[in-house]
Amino acid sequence: MKLAFVVSLYFEYGGMQRTMLRIAQNCVARGHQVDIYTGGWQGEHPQDINVIELDTQASTNVKSNDVLAEKFHAAVSKQQYDCLVGFTKLPGLDVYYAGDPCYAARVEYSRPFWYKWTPRYRGFRRQEAAVFAKGLNTQIMLIAHQEKAKFQHYYKTEELRFHLLPPGINVERFAQLPKGDDRRALRAELNISLYENFILLVGSRFKTKGLDRALIAFAALPDELRNTSKLVVVGGDKQGPYIKQAKQLGIAEQLVFTGARDDLVRFYATADALVHPAYSENTGTILIEAMLCGLPQVASGACGFAYHVIEAEAGLITPEPFKQSVFNEQLVKILTSGERVDWHRKGPQYCQRTDLYSLIDHATDVVIARALRNREAL
Repeated sequence: MKLAFVVSLYFEYGGMQRTMLRIAQNCVARGHQVDIYTGGWQGEHPQDINVIELDTQASTNVKSNDVLAEKFHAAVSKQQYDCLVGFTKLPGLDVYYAGDPCYAARVEYSRPFWYKWTPRYRGFRRQEAAVFAKGLNTQIMLIAHQEKAKFQHYYKTEELRFHLLPPGINVERFAQLPKGDDRRALRAELNISLYENFILLVGSRFKTKGLDRALIAFAALPDELRNTSKLVVVGGDKQGPYIKQAKQLGIAEQLVFTGARDDLVRFYATADALVHPAYSENTGTILIEAMLCGLPQVASGACGFAYHVIEAEAGLITPEPFKQSVFNEQLVKILTSGERVDWHRKGPQYCQRTDLYSLIDHATDVVIARALRNREAL
């Protein structure tokens, strides 16, 4: 089969982007050809996959996506592809991978009433409808299963168009967890003593991941606990606003930024707690990755994978609508409770008995099945 994938931007630390590349590589491993069209590619180009960069510069993200749609369809019209697979909401797709939550629902619950009159809202709603509207033929791969009802509420999407996927944790990354010496070395690198609490936050978009919430909760810790703890932030984003906030809260000396890292497993295995108070999180892969490493966690209920933490009994979830005071109390509990031993044990046990890994194969099956149907229809 000849397959065309399309995404607005690829950057190597994006969770959805990594998943897209793994699906593409799995298609190639099964003997198919994959071309990836994108408005920009940050990182090394993959082997055996053609990457075609399109100039999609525009004054807004909405317009940039419209340009991407126009140039993508112009390019693929000159080829004979068996399936068009989108990781950005574009019209005319055969298969769409839903890496984002329902935009219409998110605006309904998080924006003032007048926001629906803005060009940005109308543009994103139009682009979402081009994938999910009733009567279309686009198949939808969904990993945040709770979002299906929202899409159906706003767009009347037919039930048979949805393919519910399991999480796609790359278990090979966790085959060998770091041992004591490696953990001590990481603490030394970060200037965290063996007697200090190592609190971890991971994310490439600090605003969405709720770093401001984490800083407020850290500053609210009891004095003795706060003075013997450090908050380590892993991810590539602008640090300035949060350094300023930490200074205002009096905790700047206990805040550590590492930038983006490839050795996340070392952090999961070394930290004492993961915090993830995200404002919006379609899935939250790091919640499961932390469980695999036995890392207790406190996260917001906005995370699509929060239910895994609840079912595993591997930490605490702050209910939606989010209340800062509740999260503050849960952070204290995650650091001091005698339940830490159970949280540490139950996370890996849950991951052993639950299918958290087969997304890539399932997604590849959906793509190839649609490609076959398209061929048969010719």
